[in-house]
Amino acid sequence: MGFSKEKFQIIYQSLQKYDVDMWIVAGQESATKSEPVLDIISDSEFIGKTALIFTKDKKARVVCTPIDANGYEITGVFEKIYPFPVGFEDTLSEVIKELEPKNIALDYSRNNPSADGLSMGMYQLIKNAVDKSGIRTEIVSAENLVVMVRGIKTAEEIRKIRRAVEETEVILNDVKKVIKAGVNCQDIYAFIQGEVERKGFGYSWPKSQDPGVVAGIGCPQGHVGAPDFVIKKGDVVNVDFGIVLDGYGSDIQRMYYVLKDDEDDAPEDVKKAFYAVRDGIQLSAKALKPGVTGNYVDSVARDYIVSLGYPSWNAALGHQLGKVAHDGGPLLGPRKPRYNRPELIDAPLFENMVFTLEPGVPTSAGRLGLEEDVVVTKDGAQFLVPPQMELYLIR
Repeated sequence: MGFSKEKFQIIYQSLQKYDVDMWIVAGQESATKSEPVLDIISDSEFIGKTALIFTKDKKARVVCTPIDANGYEITGVFEKIYPFPVGFEDTLSEVIKELEPKNIALDYSRNNPSADGLSMGMYQLIKNAVDKSGIRTEIVSAENLVVMVRGIKTAEEIRKIRRAVEETEVILNDVKKVIKAGVNCQDIYAFIQGEVERKGFGYSWPKSQDPGVVAGIGCPQGHVGAPDFVIKKGDVVNVDFGIVLDGYGSDIQRMYYVLKDDEDDAPEDVKKAFYAVRDGIQLSAKALKPGVTGNYVDSVARDYIVSLGYPSWNAALGHQLGKVAHDGGPLLGPRKPRYNRPELIDAPLFENMVFTLEPGVPTSAGRLGLEEDVVVTKDGAQFLVPPQMELYLIR
């Protein structure tokens, strides 16, 4: 059983920032019913009924079964352990009565799945404990706390994500020797999955759709994996691919162009589209600093690309990356019905959050889209691997 002291410090910062007296992360048998926050702060799991209690005065406590108490004691990060001899509710009620919080944050959210880990049954148990305590306190969502704790990556988390992205880039460079006219998108998919299995990596999203491979005009688009579609000379090929390595994921897209017999370079309209997407990513990366909103960053890239005559793409510019490809919390998104919620696109962003940047536009040779993985710094986003600056040309 281990807990991240670095994440505990972010927890305490979040409690102070949002003026929350107490945060309870609770569950039971979490291997069956996941609590997303637990995986971020610890390598352990809940077995019996458990409540991790964090308070604004930078102290942590645990209510747990007697059989779990020694494990929490050994970690050395909790001020006090409360093994409940009979009832979870009764012991938790006594702790609440002792600490007298004016508000208690719980893990529920309508729009952020990573902050919605509290089951209805555990909510009812905690609510009963609050009522039994006799303390007048307000129950609030822990969504803002989760955004900071999950979103702000430690140096070690960033190192692991960077390594995953680097290994992803290696495979996407190796795939150049497979892409050619007459090859099916499914052949590229099979090659990449073969490399993933050979190297012992995991998949950033379900294996049936990772990687996504699309090519040319008429090939199905979106989250479709690899359609049964044969690549032709004059097609652009997009590969959207991510792995999981040491518990953290990657998610990048690379673009290839299959030259026709009489070509030494891609057509001008394809190159123009590539440069529009590439430069939109560069502009948004410079804008991605602590304190700005996701909508602002999205607008920087979107306004630039649309100003060049391309349509606005039907997706956000980017999402957070971490334990999984879509790591929850704020997005770099537009004011469209799918994304137009303040907690998603208008919340100020924090240093050391990790995002994707992934605009795309149509061309005469097929859809062209790039995706880069970046970490937020005070000077703008830092690319985790060098971004693709030119189309990969395939003879």
